[in-house]
Amino acid sequence: MRRPQRGVAVLTAILIVAVAASTAALMLAQQSATLDQAALVAARAQADLYARAGLDWARGVLLQDMATAASYDGLDEPWAEPIAALPVDRAIVAGAIADEQGKFNLNNLFAGGARSDADYKAFQRLLASLNLSPELADAVVDWIDPDSNLSGSGGAEDPYYLSLAKPYRTANEPMVQVEELYRVRGFDAATVQKLKPYVTALPAPAKVNINTASDVVLAALLPDVPADRIANAIAMRRTKPFRSADDIARWAGSPRDALDVKSSFFSIRIQVAQDDVNLATDALVQRGGGQVAVLWRRPVF
Repeated sequence: MRRPQRGVAVLTAILIVAVAASTAALMLAQQSATLDQAALVAARAQADLYARAGLDWARGVLLQDMATAASYDGLDEPWAEPIAALPVDRAIVAGAIADEQGKFNLNNLFAGGARSDADYKAFQRLLASLNLSPELADAVVDWIDPDSNLSGSGGAEDPYYLSLAKPYRTANEPMVQVEELYRVRGFDAATVQKLKPYVTALPAPAKVNINTASDVVLAALLPDVPADRIANAIAMRRTKPFRSADDIARWAGSPRDALDVKSSFFSIRIQVAQDDVNLATDALVQRGGGQVAVLWRRPVF
């Protein structure tokens, strides 16, 4: 009986060793995963700090521009140059500043307690130039105006939105970000993506900067100016930007209240690559009063 007992003892010992080895391997794997996760969290936190530093650097560039070239804002200035990939410790930081007043401000549609007819018509022309329905302008007006009256055949107020499968109410206040269009009647993903390069959502009525606006936006604002004249202005402004309202009036043939040569609102995008982490952040800033204030900041996924 001793040999069978010895065999059982050997098998038991082998099983114990196998279980112990498996347990140790599992513990090591869990510890390794925990360490990897901790390293990833640390790298992301470090990348976020670099992104914040990049944002502060961009704000400094805009402040410097205001101090040295306050008469106009154009694409020939240092702020308009992209931030090249800059190595910092184990990270690479890049980014860009864009003039948000080179776009049509959706919140201009309703200002001073009433719909702005001039901006409403300009927005309709912008929509039509992109092969989108001009009636979409009605829905945007209703989204941001404080009343419950329909602006037109394409408008929508609470009764429409509350009848949806996932109901919600009209904002009835200015847009904070352009992405709110996804919630507005008639704006599907394709429509928003087509429109986004030409519109913005700024917290105050804002003129369009002729030095940074696209031909699409300028054509919507200036229906009486020939397309070739707009194209010539865009080609010229990199080396000879508009510097005053008088320059705009001479070029357009008359004063243009919707246009300016200076900007107060800019968007900033900072991208950081830190170890295995790739992080990007967007921010909207307002320049004025000797400072550049961050209105909002969000991660980009």
